[in-house]
Amino acid sequence: MTRLATKLHSYTAIGAAVLALGAGSASAQDEPFQMGALVSITGGGAAIGTAASMGWELAVEQLNESGGILGRQVELTIADSETDPTHGVSEARRLVENVGIEGMVGPVTSQETIPVTTVLTEGNIAQITTAASPTLTPELAPYHFSNSPTGLNQMIANIKYAIEELGAENIALISDNGGMSQAAAAEIAAYLEELGHPLVEVQEFAFRAEDMTPQIFSMRRSEADAVLLINSLVDDTRKFLQNREEIGWDVPVLGSLTLTNYAVGIARDLGEEVFEDVYSVQFSGMSYCEGDPVGESAFAKFAARANETYPDLASVGGPSGIAPYYVEPFILAQAIEGAGTTDGAEVAAWIEANAAEIDNMLGTFGASDENHFLPSADAMVVVRNPYQQREDGLVERILCDD
Repeated sequence: MTRLATKLHSYTAIGAAVLALGAGSASAQDEPFQMGALVSITGGGAAIGTAASMGWELAVEQLNESGGILGRQVELTIADSETDPTHGVSEARRLVENVGIEGMVGPVTSQETIPVTTVLTEGNIAQITTAASPTLTPELAPYHFSNSPTGLNQMIANIKYAIEELGAENIALISDNGGMSQAAAAEIAAYLEELGHPLVEVQEFAFRAEDMTPQIFSMRRSEADAVLLINSLVDDTRKFLQNREEIGWDVPVLGSLTLTNYAVGIARDLGEEVFEDVYSVQFSGMSYCEGDPVGESAFAKFAARANETYPDLASVGGPSGIAPYYVEPFILAQAIEGAGTTDGAEVAAWIEANAAEIDNMLGTFGASDENHFLPSADAMVVVRNPYQQREDGLVERILCDD
C-alpha cells in the first residue's frame, strides 16, 4: 500500500497503542489523541495535498515513537477539502463534531483556512497551518497560528537583494489570485513605495493558469528589470517559468517559498535552464553557507529520514516539499505539552509567551497577542539554484556575511 495520502483516510501512526476494550471503558489517558488534518486531496490543489499528507504522517509517526502528546499516542485523521472553502468548512465540522479532534493542522491555502478558523474557534481547538494571509489576525482567529511568514515578510529578503545586489530600479510583481497572494501584493506595493521603488507593473493569474504569456509580455513592455513571483501552487510556478523561457525573457525572477520547495521537481520536468537568473527565498535553517558541515542540521536529519521513508519523495519536490507540513504537528505538540491542556485559549496563550522556545528546523520564531505568524522576516534568506540541493537536502544561501 502506498504511503502517499491520495484519498480521504484515517491514519494511525506506527507505534500507536492498542486500546484495551475490556469490561470497563478506557480512561482518557488510554485513548488516542485525535489530531485532525484538512487539505486538498482532490481538486486544483491536489499536488499540495500529497505533500502535506506525507509530511504530517511522518511527523505523527515520530511523535508516537517519542511518546505521543500528553502521554497519548496520536491518531491522525486527514480530511479532503476538495480545494473548496465551503466543503472544507463542512469537513472541519465533521472532524470537530464526529471525530472529536483535539488539535488541527491545515488547511494550506488562505482562502480555505480563513473560513475554517471559525469552526476551530467555536470548538476551542488550536490550529497550525501554512496560510499566510495577513487577515488571519488573533482577533479573527485567536487559536490559529501559521508556520509561514506573511507574504511581505516572505519577500523582504528578495526585495532587498533585488535592489541592493542586483541594482533593480523597475520592479514588477506577478501573483496568483488567492487570498494570501492578493494581500501580499498590496503589502509589497506599499513597502516598495516607502523604499522609493514603486512597482512598475502588477499582474495576476488564476490558480492553475494554462497560459501566463500575456502577463509576462505586459511586464516586459513595462521594462521591468526584476520580477517578484508570489504564489501558492507548484503548477503555477512551473507554468510561469515555462512561459518565461518560451518568450526568451531573461529578467531576474525572485520567487517565494513555493518556488524553492518545488524547484527539484520543476527542474526535472522542464530542465535546469528555466532557472537561469532565478532566485528565491528559503528558511535559514534549510540553507547552508560554504564550510557548513554536511548532515548535522535539524533539517538535514529530517531529510535523511524523509528520503528513507518515501523513496518517491522527489515527486513532490524532495524533503523541502513536505517540510512546511512536517513541522506543524511538532509545533502543536510542544504547545499542548507546554500548556498542559488541549484548551485552545490556553494553548494560544502559551505560544504567544513561548514561541521563541519552540524547537523547530526552520528559523527564528516569535508571536504575540497581535501576531500569530511564527517566522519573522529574519528567518528568510535568498538562495541560488534552489533545484540543486546539497547531499543533505539544504540549498545554498547567497549572502553569508550577515
